[in-house]
Amino acid sequence: MTMPGTKPSYLGRVLSFYFAPIWPSFFTIFYLIFFFYFSVFHSGKVVLAIKFLLYTLGNSTELLGLSYLFLGVVFLISLIIPFSVSIYAILLLFEIWEDTGWEHSIKLFVTALIILTVPLLIIVMDDIIRLVANQPQLQEFVFLNNLNI
Repeated sequence: MTMPGTKPSYLGRVLSFYFAPIWPSFFTIFYLIFFFYFSVFHSGKVVLAIKFLLYTLGNSTELLGLSYLFLGVVFLISLIIPFSVSIYAILLLFEIWEDTGWEHSIKLFVTALIILTVPLLIIVMDDIIRLVANQPQLQEFVFLNNLNI
């Protein structure tokens, strides 16, 4: 609760948007649960990305080779994107519907685009993770962390 005359925080405005006492909040709450679950599910991939960075720093980077560098970059980016996109999807819906000045039909179209694009992007990143992790350069990391790919 904010004091009179003070502006509520960004997080407070986002939460009041999702839990507004109006009937469309049924859909916003469903949307929030959907993408919040995606965020929680993919938070483990961020931990795995940190482990991969520590593994890379712990080994001699001179002996790992150039192919390890490029595969490692693709692996790290592919691990981080699903979590980041899930969080951003939660914040983006608030940004679209609050003060954009867009027409209602445009807001609906962009919302539908987000609902379709984010899971598709996550599926593509998952496939890339599996493809890269199966490369011989990353097999030692996969084996040491007991990853089932």
